[in-house]
Amino acid sequence: GQVTVGPPGSGKTTYCNGMQQYLRLLGRNAWVVNLDPANERITQQERKMRAGEYKSNSEDSQGNEKKDNRVILPYETIFNVCDEIVNITSVMKETGLGPNGGLVYCMEYMETNIEAIMAKIQSRLVEQENPYLIFDLPGQVELFTNYTCVQNIMQKLQKNMDLRLTCVQLIDAHYCTDASKFLSATLLGTTTMIRLELPTISVLSKIDLLHSYGELDMALEFYTDCQDLERLVPFVDQSNKIMGIDEEDEFDIAKDEEYQQARRKRQSSSNLQRKFTKLHKALAEVVEDFGLLSFVAPLDISDAASVGRVLAKVDKCNGYVFTQEAANVQTSMFQCAVQHEVDYDALQEVKERVLEKPKSSNKTTA
Repeated sequence: GQVTVGPPGSGKTTYCNGMQQYLRLLGRNAWVVNLDPANERITQQERKMRAGEYKSNSEDSQGNEKKDNRVILPYETIFNVCDEIVNITSVMKETGLGPNGGLVYCMEYMETNIEAIMAKIQSRLVEQENPYLIFDLPGQVELFTNYTCVQNIMQKLQKNMDLRLTCVQLIDAHYCTDASKFLSATLLGTTTMIRLELPTISVLSKIDLLHSYGELDMALEFYTDCQDLERLVPFVDQSNKIMGIDEEDEFDIAKDEEYQQARRKRQSSSNLQRKFTKLHKALAEVVEDFGLLSFVAPLDISDAASVGRVLAKVDKCNGYVFTQEAANVQTSMFQCAVQHEVDYDALQEVKERVLEKPKSSNKTTA
């Protein structure tokens, strides 16, 4: 199975939905286990109202209007923690906690009641033939840096249910356009890998939107390899935030050579800028010293070939590739042995399709 992690907004739920559909097309019995108490989508009542199927005259025995508050997720779940154990809306309402505190409370409550969660999942797996599980986890940073509840939950699930899991870590490709954000994301990714102690596939998600975020400071291969990260430090520019200059003003003064010269001079002499640069050098050194992080071919969840490349890496990590028929085992083992960690042909295809074509189309329209 797979364990999906990543910062908020990196596309974890969308990935789980797309991967489940892809796996089922391949004939695998894929189910999603939603362990994110904050992953609450529209209710059944809201869905019916949007579809024009909701009847407002449905009432209970006391004359009160009935409300169907069942949560509808984009994927098909075999277990949904929001419905059966705890959800963040109820916790915030009853305890008065905020979103972050409420989520920590939920995860610690789940850790305390992990036996009940495993019992519910196992009772439903009995009815399934060769189930393939995809775990959808929350993305709040403090759950992986300051607490051990997620780590403990996954260890107990893996040990007691005899699961062979691979962690799929999603990092938004948007971070590649900002050196500071990318270095922070790599540090978080390394921390997550160390804390979860699972074989991990790191993926740059939402690559199809990368052209709309702006130009990259380095080639796309640089970001996937995650080597020599100190080369990004000169691109870390905090002066706009210090001076309070927004993106529109930045565009207006971009051609003012005198201003740009004065700006560079101020950056080189600014005490805050020197500290900021020193901080990011330290971040790059920490990530490089561990040497754990690199990204496979970037992911476009709407592209079947892109999803297939990620799945091939996952199957290699969790050993699924070795569970094929005996006639194909030797071939699969050989293919795994000679397979590169990064598919550079796929990277070139992504660059041509996502990065270069939008630029040429803009020039044509101009």
